[in-house]
Amino acid sequence: MRSIIHILIAFLLVMVFISAPVTAETEDPQYIHYKQMTMRFSETNATVTISFKLDTFAQAYTLLMGSHNLDGDIRNMFSDFGDVTISEIGKDYAILSISNVSHPSDGYYLHESRKLGSSVDLLILIYPSGASKQIRNTESTSNIFY
Repeated sequence: MRSIIHILIAFLLVMVFISAPVTAETEDPQYIHYKQMTMRFSETNATVTISFKLDTFAQAYTLLMGSHNLDGDIRNMFSDFGDVTISEIGKDYAILSISNVSHPSDGYYLHESRKLGSSVDLLILIYPSGASKQIRNTESTSNIFY
């Protein structure tokens, strides 16, 4: 019985040390790597899907404690944007809605470039018509109109 208590205490201490980097909101967290981000525009709003890879310790932590702990770093990724709503966070993806990401201009919509909180290997911008634009290794969105 005593050894079980020691094992539980050791496990809890390990989890505390592992959770420190996961819950800290940094500008470019080392434990999360953003592989792909897709922004699908609709009028002034956008639906965003992000796929990411977590390091081994972050994977173990989110497996035990839940992926909702990634909320802060995902929000930090969009700190330059307005109203961001996180719909879902999975083990290797997140789905968000961003309001007022573009503004109307003479019958079109204009999206002005915005800085991202971290770099993304591949950014895919999908226009309402279905056409798309791909940008590799970027830290910001680009100016577009649709």
